Amino acid sequence: MTKQQFLNELNHLLVQIPEGERKDILSDYEAHIDSAIENGKTEEEAVADLGSPKTIADELGVFVPTDKPSGTKKEATANVGPNIFAFLGMLLFNLIFILGPVVGIAGAFIGLYAAAFACLITPVGFIINLFTHETPMLLAFFFILATFSFGYLFLLLTNFLAKWFLKLIHWYWKLNVKIVKGGY
Repeated sequence: MTKQQFLNELNHLLVQIPEGERKDILSDYEAHIDSAIENGKTEEEAVADLGSPKTIADELGVFVPTDKPSGTKKEATANVGPNIFAFLGMLLFNLIFILGPVVGIAGAFIGLYAAAFACLITPVGFIINLFTHETPMLLAFFFILATFSFGYLFLLLTNFLAKWFLKLIHWYWKLNVKIVKGGY
């Protein structure tokens, strides 16, 4: 396969990736091929060393349809029964064991965000209090600094935990899809 054929096929397989990122990937592979040619390899050897474009697209996480012809209509419908059974089983399991804790954790995150927001806006109330009551300025400064800092750190921690939780939910979703499709 020539360099241009390789790059064209890879470009076609990476069509799901945003154009800017796709151009960066293609230019990287073109640079690898050019570097190998400069080091004495032929164009075909340089392309062969990179592997097939389908393998590369698969490694980048892009869905690549297989070239296997689908079976007859009877074969295709014969595999639906176990998939439906797996789907219903996973649905029941998720409703009984997973939905409650996920909703509870999501509620806890809402509470954590509300607490962080409350810590962030508390200094505003204390500043208003400075003008309506006599409060020592140094005490007010440190109180405002402490509550705002705590609120900001609390917000950062909550964001970190929420991102981790969403990644866990995404992983669990992919696991469910894999089980229903018969991957496990």
